Amino acid sequence: MTITRANLSDIIARVHTVPSLPEVVTQVCRLVNDNNSDARQVNAIMVKDAAMAGKMLRLVNSVYYGLNEPVHDLEQAIVILGFKTIRSIALSVSVLSMFQQQSANFNMKAFWTHSAVSACLCRLIAAKSRACDPELAFTLGLIKDLGKVILVENAPEETRAIIAVAREYRLSFTQAARKVLDTDDAEIGAWLAKKWDLEARLVEAIQNQFNLANAPDPKPVAICQLSEYLCALKKIRTSGSCDEAALDPGIWPHLTLDKTALVEVLSVINDEVENARQLLLLAA
Repeated sequence: MTITRANLSDIIARVHTVPSLPEVVTQVCRLVNDNNSDARQVNAIMVKDAAMAGKMLRLVNSVYYGLNEPVHDLEQAIVILGFKTIRSIALSVSVLSMFQQQSANFNMKAFWTHSAVSACLCRLIAAKSRACDPELAFTLGLIKDLGKVILVENAPEETRAIIAVAREYRLSFTQAARKVLDTDDAEIGAWLAKKWDLEARLVEAIQNQFNLANAPDPKPVAICQLSEYLCALKKIRTSGSCDEAALDPGIWPHLTLDKTALVEVLSVINDEVENARQLLLLAA
C-alpha cells in the first residue's frame, strides 16, 4: 500500500480561510514602501482601527521603546520612531492577535514566546552587524514560524506525527516535517507571507531560513539562524524542536560581527527575553 505524503498544494487546499492581515496593516505596509508618503497619511490609516491604534500607542509608550517622554498620538510616534518601526508594531499587534487557537499537542504560549524573543534578537543582531534593516529582521523573527501554526490548524494528524518523529529521532520540527510530508513549515510560512503581499526579500528569507546556501540574500537568513541558536541555548523553543543546538559556521561572513559586538549581543540576551515578554503582554 502506497502512502501519499501531503505536499504544499495539499496543505493549502485544506486552508478553508486564508488568514488575512487587517486592511489597515496592509495599507500601512504599502505606504511605508512608498517614498512619497508621509506621517499624516500613515496616521490617517491607523486611526481607522481604534483598537489597534490603542494597542500600538501602549507599545510605543512601553519600556520596550524607551522614549524619554510619553507619546500621545500615533502621528507623533510615526515621526519619532519612523515608518518601518511603526510597520513592525502594526504587524506585531495584528499577527499576535490572529493566531491564538490552542492545541492539545502544540503549545501556543511557548510558540509566541519563542517568536517574540526571536524577533527581538533578530533586530538586535541586525543592528549590531548592520547586515540588514533591523525592522525587516524583527518581522522575519516574528513571523518565520507561522507555517507551523498553519499545520497545527489545518493538518493536526500530520502535526502530531511530525512532533512524534522529532521526539523519537531528536530532530528539528522542519527535519521531521520532511519525513512526514513533501513540504515543511518554512515553505508553508513563505506561502503565507506571499499571500500577505509582504516584500520578496522577507518571503525568500522565510523559505530559506534553514538553508543558507540556497538563500538569494543570505544576510537575513544568517541573522535568523544565529537568533535560533541563541533561543535554543536559552531553551526557548517550540513544540517539535528536539534537535541539539547547532550553528552553521557559514553565517559569520554574512554578519561581520566583531568580538565586541558579539559579546554585546550575548550579554543582553536576558534583556531581550524581557523585552519579548513586554511585547507579548502589550500586543496580544
